[in-house]
Order: sequence, then C-alpha cells, then structure tokens
Amino acid sequence: MLDGLRIMSKNIFGRVILSVFAALIVVGFGLWGIRDMFTNFRANQLATIGEQEITVQQYRSSYQTELQRLQQQARRAITSREARQFGLDRQVLAQLLTGAALDQDAQRLSLALSDVEIAKIIRALKIFAGPDGFDQARMDQILRDNGYTETSFIREQRQLALRKQIGAAVTGNLKAPEVLLSAVNTFANETRKADYFILPPPDLSKGPPPSEDSVKSYYDLHKDAYRSPEYRTVNVLIVSPSEVVKTIAVSDDAARKVYEQDAARLYATPEKRAIRLLTFLDQAAANKARARIDAGQSFDAVAADKKAGGVLADIGVTTKASMFDPAIAQAAFALKQPGVTEPIAGKFGYVLARISRIEPGSTKPFDEVKDQIKAELAKAQAERAIQKLHDKIEDLRSAGKNLTEAAKAVGLKTQIDVTDASGAGTGEAGQPGAPIPALASAPELLKAIFASDVGVDNDAVSRKDGGYDWFEINSIAPSRQLPLNEVRAAVVKAMENSEAQKQVAAKANDLARKIEAGDSLEKIATANGVATIHAGPFKRSSAPGLSAAAVQQIFGTPVGGAGAALAGGGGRIVFKVTDAATPPIDLKNPTLAGLAPQLDSSLADDLFSQYISGLQSQLGMRVNQTALAAIVGQE
Repeated sequence: MLDGLRIMSKNIFGRVILSVFAALIVVGFGLWGIRDMFTNFRANQLATIGEQEITVQQYRSSYQTELQRLQQQARRAITSREARQFGLDRQVLAQLLTGAALDQDAQRLSLALSDVEIAKIIRALKIFAGPDGFDQARMDQILRDNGYTETSFIREQRQLALRKQIGAAVTGNLKAPEVLLSAVNTFANETRKADYFILPPPDLSKGPPPSEDSVKSYYDLHKDAYRSPEYRTVNVLIVSPSEVVKTIAVSDDAARKVYEQDAARLYATPEKRAIRLLTFLDQAAANKARARIDAGQSFDAVAADKKAGGVLADIGVTTKASMFDPAIAQAAFALKQPGVTEPIAGKFGYVLARISRIEPGSTKPFDEVKDQIKAELAKAQAERAIQKLHDKIEDLRSAGKNLTEAAKAVGLKTQIDVTDASGAGTGEAGQPGAPIPALASAPELLKAIFASDVGVDNDAVSRKDGGYDWFEINSIAPSRQLPLNEVRAAVVKAMENSEAQKQVAAKANDLARKIEAGDSLEKIATANGVATIHAGPFKRSSAPGLSAAAVQQIFGTPVGGAGAALAGGGGRIVFKVTDAATPPIDLKNPTLAGLAPQLDSSLADDLFSQYISGLQSQLGMRVNQTALAAIVGQE
C-alpha cells in the first residue's frame, strides 16, 4: 500500500487524488471529531446525553471542586481511592448528567426567564450582601476569586433557575398521604403488653463427651473456623504526644508569663451592658431629646413620642466589642453607672444610648488557670520535641542504624509484638487473642504493617494525634489450617454450644405452640423453674429486658398469640402478647409533625429521581468509562 502511494505521488494526477483524499479526512475530523477507535468517543468527550455532551475538562473541574469541599469538611487530605469509596466520582457524574438532561427538557418545554427575574435572583443571594443590601463590588470580587465572569455566572444561574422550575412542576406541593402518616404513627407509637419467661440453654459440658467420630465430622464441616490468622512479629517505635508530654515540666514562672500576656484575651469575661439606642436624623433633634431627659422626662417617654423623631432599638445585653458602631460603643461603655449618654455622632445618625444595667467583667485568677496553661505549653513543646525526634530518628536510620539502635540513641525503647491484621495478639488454639492496645487503636499503623514485608525499610506512619510510628517486620507466620489435635477443646465446646442452642430452640418453640393452643404461660413457666415476667406497655423503641429479636416478633404477633425469640446469653424468650394499642393519629404531635416534612421531602426526591431516570432513558445516555477511570485515578 505504501509503495502504491509513493508511485501515485510521482505524477500530477496521483498527487491531486491524494490531496482530495487528505481534504476529505480533515473535513471528516472537523465535522465529527477524532474518535477513539474502540469506544467511539472523541478524545475530550466523557459522556453524552441526548444532544448534549459532557467534556473531560467539565467533569474534572466539577470533580476537583467537590473533592476540595469534601477535604474541607474532613479537615484532611482525601486520596482518589477514598473519594471513589465515598462514591464521589459517581455523584459528580450523576449531577452533570442530571443537569444536562434538565437543560434539554427546559428547551423542549420552551422555558425561559427574563433578565429582570435573573437579576432579582442574583441580588437576593446572601453571599453578595453588604451592609446596605446587594453589593456589586463584593459580587465582582467573589466571581473573580472563583474563576467566573459575570456573563458565565448569569448563564449558570439561569440554568439553575430553569432546573428548579422543572423540579417544582414535577413535585409540586407534594404531601405525604394520610395512610403513610398513619403507618408511621402506628410504627412509632403503637404499644404492646406481653407476658414472657426466659429459658436458659442447657449445660451439656457435664454430660458424656462426644465421640471422636462426631468431633472429627464437626471439625471437617467447619474447618474454615479453625484457621490461624496471619501473624506478623513487628518491632514498633511509638512516639505519641501523650507520652512525650509526660517528660516535659513547665515552671510556674513560664505559665505566669503567658498568663500576663494573654489574661485579658483568654481568661477574662468582658463587661456587658443592657443598652437601648434612640437614633435621630439630625443633631438638633437629638439635643432636644437630651434636654427633655435632663428636665426630668424618662428615656422611655421621649422614645415613645413620635413627634420627637427618634427610632428606638433595643440591642439587649452586649459587650463593647460586639457593638456595630465603635463611636456608640465607646460612649455607651464610658458611663460609670447606668444612665443616658450625650448625643453621639454614629454611622446612621445621632444617637442617645441608655444603659439600664451593667454586668462587670471578671478575670480568672492565675491559680485557677495555671494547670491549663501548663498543659497547653507542654503540648506545644511536645509537638516541637516530636518533630525533632522524628528528624533525629530518620537521620539515624539513613546512617544505617536499625530501629532499635535509633530508638536507643534518642533515649526511647521499641516494643516487639506478634499481631494479626486486627491488632490482636496470639491466643489459644482456635481462639482469638487479646487486643494489643498500641496496635488495635492505630488502624493506619496496622494497615502499613500488613502492606509491607520482612527486610523492607518502611516510612514513618503519621498518627492522628500528631505523633509518629516506626516499625520493622521481623517475621511473618502465614495463615494455616489448625489440625484437630490443636483445636479439639474448642471444637468440643462449639459442638456443645450448637447442640444446646438446638435443644433450647426446639423446647421454646414447643412451649410456644402449647401456649398458642391455650395452655397457661404462668403454669408452663413454673413447671420449667423460671419466673413469669409481665412487660408493658412498651413501644418498639423502648422495651426493657427484651432483646431486639423478641420485640420484633412481639410486634409481629397478634394479641393472644405466642412465640419464641432469641434472648441474651444464648437462651430463648417464650412470650404471649396480651394487649396492643395504637393512639389516634395526631398531626400536632411533635414527633409526627417533625417527621411529616421529612416524608414530604423523601417522596418529592423519589418522584423527581424517577422523572430524571425516565428523561435520561428517553434522551439516551453514554459514558466513556475509560476516560472516567483515568480522571479519578482508578486503575
């Protein structure tokens, strides 16, 4: 083929044909774009829905915005893997697809909003509000900081407004039907009474031992329960603030120095005053009002006189720092005792301030806060000490020291533990070991330990409390099948427990059938040497003495019916329902009144989700999964 092209290019006719062919390719790329030969998506195309496409850049921008918001909420960095576990990638894509579907639906319905309506919506946004209402300069600054132009922001707000119109039209003023509220009322407020007794499981340990064949048969059927977990022997060095802080002594002099510097800011309760403000447009009116007060009239009488022209505002009990106008705050807190100030030139007029009550400020004495200051100083010093220890240990390890040698050089000790992946040590054959506190409470350290291997030079693991953990793996004992001779005692005990459960369950069910047939629950309880308990009235949410399984069965059994359920300790509860009552539905009940809006919202969300699903189905939707995986860092 290449030879043929070379031959064609040697004459004028061939070159014309090749030129036309190349032009057709360029035109084709211009019309349809360059598509992936396997997925039929263009290089920058992530998804399509109807006639609208979502680009890779659009998705990446939205994804990064949501990821940053999630990180701010969590107050830590979140990896791509964690974000995928949260479902962030799917949520962002669903939002973009939903928006695109609604935009096309708005076009189909010929929906539109005037510029005046959009302006009203934007001016009502609280984020753009200044002291005097909507602030254009503030809006411009916020838009610049977030990478918007005014045109792009208005376009986005227009889309959002139209989408909300569709949502409001679909869901309307949807209210939960009374039958649903009645069901909720029944579930939340129905009460029941029941008589019951508890059958303990039989003790089979004193009976004849099981035969060797039965033990072996049980072991063969439950082999997976008798495997030892993988154990790792690790040498661990833990540097935590709680331990380092114990080695730090803070003197009274150092604490007093901090107290003297920060007492007014940290340990003082500021003075508060009960203040009312009477504001006038001009100074002359304020002076006249002040003269009337000096002549013996009360502040309240002057404030009540509409002709005086004053506007009264009660700002309550406040501190000087909390007052909006510094000039008024200065004058109001300058009075030595309750009274009325001279006219003050404030930001919005001339003001008379009346102070009716003064609550003096106070400062906690040094002795009261001394221990708190010392603890804070010790914590700060511990943080610096930990960082220095980290750097020293890393330098020693870089110089060839092993973990034990590096720890000894800085005055610390390592600990050697044998642990499984849960942080538990070795236990008896077939039984879990006790948790190792230093490991069981450090999931990050355990994860790193079981992701490493013998002889690997591991990085320090950052602790949530600000410290560091180092570790070396000395050996690995892989998981293995425990032979019967090692776990025989555990197998026999499991067999006894299993048989005891079967026996008590069969007996409880048999007794429940007798009670259902008309036998007396009290007589049956007495015959079995247990006491009858009268319970109720109780709700599903509060049934003292009854297991969750028993409550569920009691509320599922009609009045007069009987049943059996699992009790704590492996026993069985045998019960008879003696009464049931459901209060009439009361929409004014605080619980039900609080649930009604939630039910309304849930129904509206469900209806709107169905609408979106149908809309997407009609429009047709495709997603480039390869491009999506590449964006979110999924292999």
